[in-house]
Amino acid sequence: METIQNKTLPSDTDVIRYLETDLSPLRQSPCHFECGIYLVCVRGTALVSTGAEQYTFDEQTELIFLTGSLIHVLNASDDFRARVLLFPKAVFLTAMLPIDTPYFNYTHEHPCYRHTPDDRSQKTWREINLWMDVAQMLFAGTKPQFRQLQEANFMQSLLLWLFGTIPEKVSAGKSYSRKQMVCYRFMQLVREYGTREHRVEFYADRLCITPRYLHRAMVEHWGGKSPKLLIDEQLVAEVKVLLADPALSVTEIAQRLNFVDQSYLSRFFKKYTGLSPKEYRAQGFVFF
Repeated sequence: METIQNKTLPSDTDVIRYLETDLSPLRQSPCHFECGIYLVCVRGTALVSTGAEQYTFDEQTELIFLTGSLIHVLNASDDFRARVLLFPKAVFLTAMLPIDTPYFNYTHEHPCYRHTPDDRSQKTWREINLWMDVAQMLFAGTKPQFRQLQEANFMQSLLLWLFGTIPEKVSAGKSYSRKQMVCYRFMQLVREYGTREHRVEFYADRLCITPRYLHRAMVEHWGGKSPKLLIDEQLVAEVKVLLADPALSVTEIAQRLNFVDQSYLSRFFKKYTGLSPKEYRAQGFVFF
């Protein structure tokens, strides 16, 4: 078993990895995972941010980001503990080939699920821990002889099981209005395109709605926050991730995140944090 405490979590992996962790490396600064990540809380509670979204991550709660995501732990209880599965994009994409797209979309739109006390949900909770047990057996130690084949079979079987639980999760929850579905799809797009697309119009076009309709939907169903504010909150978190790399200049970060120039990025960042990027670095917020 690989236990991670007070060290940097890997932001990418070329093999499936199983970890048990208190996520302490993600408490000082956000990390942008290039690989997929599946987290299961087995003890305690934490507040997890993906930039523009926040999730209460407590016992019997799952978080899954199939193609990676920005993750920042804003606070956590002393007893917080999670089981984590990291999986490469290549393994995930191969496993996804025979699986219907709607299941993939649902998981993108609803990455967080909290188990309920009823028997069916508790059965699913026991089963996800069994999947984690299998991952621990196969991938937490030395490389098995048939690693590539085992990874492909494990990933596809896990996804088929996971997507098979979606009807249960849908029936356990409420039905969603058109505006609520727009909100979920907008947040999915922000996670996917937030590093390079800063305009509300881009997201409205992708959703085939007007910017005005998108604004009304988000303000009504997303805590009063406008689409522009949510895009900007995601961008601030992305800037913090890149500031964690001392080899990157502010100019290079501006280029990567599609800002006009360094000065525009600096003004934007100071507006939301009260600090310039250089001041943020100097105060040591971003180094583990």
